[in-house]
Amino acid sequence: MELSLRATMLFVAVLLQNAEAVLYLPGWLMAQRPDFAWPGPAQYAVAAILMTLAVAGVVILGKPRFAGAHGWALAILAGALLMSAAGHVLMSAATLGVMPGAVTGAVLLGPGAIWVLAGLVEERQLSGLGAAIAAGIGAAGVPFAWGAALRLAEWLMA
Repeated sequence: MELSLRATMLFVAVLLQNAEAVLYLPGWLMAQRPDFAWPGPAQYAVAAILMTLAVAGVVILGKPRFAGAHGWALAILAGALLMSAAGHVLMSAATLGVMPGAVTGAVLLGPGAIWVLAGLVEERQLSGLGAAIAAGIGAAGVPFAWGAALRLAEWLMA
């Protein structure tokens, strides 16, 4: 299957997981640690919208304008989404419950990210090593990206 279709399907998985997280994650976080000052549902929703727009930018807008860098951007994105999926599953195991986003992460997001990485290598946009390095960069950047999105959401809502 063509890479652009794989990337589009990954974007749909992001939409579904972010919708699930917006609806249920703030309440789940409060139930886990009521003593912690978590972002409110509105701030989290704005941050999720910002992150979804960033994913859309990579998937939809990046290819025609920046063909050379598009493969790297997709691989970094796939690594970040793979880490996100794994994080939701690991938090579910750690809390002995189901964290919002864990099911969509395990069923859609994680496999979709791997599928995109495989497509990048199959279509020779990146070598296997290049895809692994880019995915590692994306995985390492997840906390920074969400932190920035939450801060920007807070600023936008002020």
